Amino acid sequence: MRASAAFIGLLVVALAPWPAWADDPNAAKCAAPAELIQDDPRLPAVARELKQHWPLVIVVIGGASTAGTAPDNAYPYFLEAALRQRHPNQPITVINRGVAGNTSAEMADRFAEDVYSYRPSLVIWETGTVDAVRGEDVDSVAATLTDGLAAIKSHGAEAMLVDMQYNPNSVSVIDFEPYLDALHQAAQLQDVYMFKRFDLMKYWSEAGDFDFTNAPREKRASLAREVYECLGARLADAIDYAAH
Repeated sequence: MRASAAFIGLLVVALAPWPAWADDPNAAKCAAPAELIQDDPRLPAVARELKQHWPLVIVVIGGASTAGTAPDNAYPYFLEAALRQRHPNQPITVINRGVAGNTSAEMADRFAEDVYSYRPSLVIWETGTVDAVRGEDVDSVAATLTDGLAAIKSHGAEAMLVDMQYNPNSVSVIDFEPYLDALHQAAQLQDVYMFKRFDLMKYWSEAGDFDFTNAPREKRASLAREVYECLGARLADAIDYAAH
């Protein structure tokens, strides 16, 4: 339970070089190698809607790090703001369906109500952390991911996966690797864009740009908001890249 609670406060940021990002005021402090954010699968349907200025609906389903500390202090909120700023003539709605403590299977069980009912063009599925913390059967997790991504496609939406968070203290007691492999293999099998949050957060930690373990209590709220905002902007970068 201690490990699970520790993850609630962990956040992540990312950036890859892309010409449209030049005016982003957070670009310097959110920088990261391009290979950590750019992925091969593209988002042709999202690209078409952006080009035609059709309404774009994105549902983000995930756990505590998706829910954030408040509706206006979560990365889906900042993702919507970033996309609207970059596409001012585009009707864009980002719906946050994060629920703390959900496994991948529990999230998949919510798809009918929390995803399909909104008829999204894009579904961003953030998962893996609770599965690893609880030690869920890896093969079952892999099957849930593969089936879930296929179901999203069958409902006419494109998908992105976001893997779990990284924390130097947690990786010493929790074996994330099998679950990371399951996420990345599912993305590859279903030809889905993989947003590598774990590797990005590890990059930030090792570079010393964000201290996720020793931040003073009085600075944690401001740090959380800063990192959520960076994550939202970097996800917007990934979407723009995939839809370019």
